[in-house]
Amino acid sequence: MSSEVAIRADGLGKCYQIYDRPQDRLKQTIFRGRKQFYREFWALQDVSLEVMKGETVGIIGRNGSGKSTLLQLLAGTLAATTGDMRINGRVAALLELGAGFNPDFTGRENVYMNGAILGISRPEIERRFDDIARFADIGDFIDQPIKTYSSGMIVRLGFSVSINVDPDILIVDEALAVGDMAFQFKCLERLESLTKGGTTLLFVSHSMDMVKTFCNRVVYLREGRVEGRGPPEEMAEKYLFDLRAEQQRSRGTGSAVKWKEPLYSSGQAAFGSDDGRIVSAEFAGGGGQFCGFIAGEQITIVVDAEFSSAVESPHLSLIVQDRRLVQLGGRCFRLVGTRGADGVIRARVQCAFPARLAQGRYFVTLRLEDRKSEEVFFPLDKQAGLISFEVLRQRRDFLGTVDLGMQCSEASMP
Repeated sequence: MSSEVAIRADGLGKCYQIYDRPQDRLKQTIFRGRKQFYREFWALQDVSLEVMKGETVGIIGRNGSGKSTLLQLLAGTLAATTGDMRINGRVAALLELGAGFNPDFTGRENVYMNGAILGISRPEIERRFDDIARFADIGDFIDQPIKTYSSGMIVRLGFSVSINVDPDILIVDEALAVGDMAFQFKCLERLESLTKGGTTLLFVSHSMDMVKTFCNRVVYLREGRVEGRGPPEEMAEKYLFDLRAEQQRSRGTGSAVKWKEPLYSSGQAAFGSDDGRIVSAEFAGGGGQFCGFIAGEQITIVVDAEFSSAVESPHLSLIVQDRRLVQLGGRCFRLVGTRGADGVIRARVQCAFPARLAQGRYFVTLRLEDRKSEEVFFPLDKQAGLISFEVLRQRRDFLGTVDLGMQCSEASMP
């Protein structure tokens, strides 16, 4: 990573004038500021940011937190109300779906128009056009008007232009969420290649795994202000905490979600409510909170938990993660437990799985929860990266991180 600054923003703010009635806008024009007929809405306030060349920075936050506004300011498609910024290098931005495209122009014409906007000469775009069309992979639609495209095709073409003009800075706003899985995989490979080549990447994503995988740092926005900045793992947990706390408030039952002390000093972060807690977690056989295993060896984890009888659907989730706390796999268990004389229900879970993983360090996140469905659950106690293990040696006959147990044999030809 270079020590040269690619993006520097100081005190950026964006304020919109909100008029309750159309005639108020006319009155504001007539009175020329002597009287105010609008309400101010600050979409972004006092945001300062410094991104070095070659760095990958994620912007996270809930919808309406100011993420897209910030990217539009940095891309130059919006003017800031307050603050100033400096951009060092050519910027390519993939923001709103279809932004920068003329719907009546063909895909080919839009490619040349976007190239001109980015300061690329027509001969240069002609030289790169085949690569752009090949990556977009929209076939004969390249010569059809953009207004006939599906949303996925628009993203394909927009992304292809952005990454094939050799940008110094690439800004992406959740565009990959629209494309199909095959295209997303191709885009991620290309993004990885660009960042390795020194391109500065600034992007918005609601996928915490993607943020953890690609980002060197993360900026967390909340209600238009910087709520936090730091390592991806730390900011992801802060974001998830705020999300769960908001869900708990809207739910209107149970105790509030709050930060907790990690159960052990090895824990990365912890939060939950007073309705339950993880009491202990360790590797079986006296392994404690850290243990080493030979690839293929059985890993057994024993967890004790307790929770209130008011918890309707108690579950315990065990999640295996890599060194960036990106989820590799796990399991969710329904708990029954035994009610004590004090009314508290206590349960012990023993989870076993083979260490069919590549050599390296892995973490286990534990989550005691009141689970309503596969997607909806409320944390009673989440202990991120609480215990960890090392796979000391791996077999050389599988590829990637996880051994899928794939069986291959040569079959006779028909």
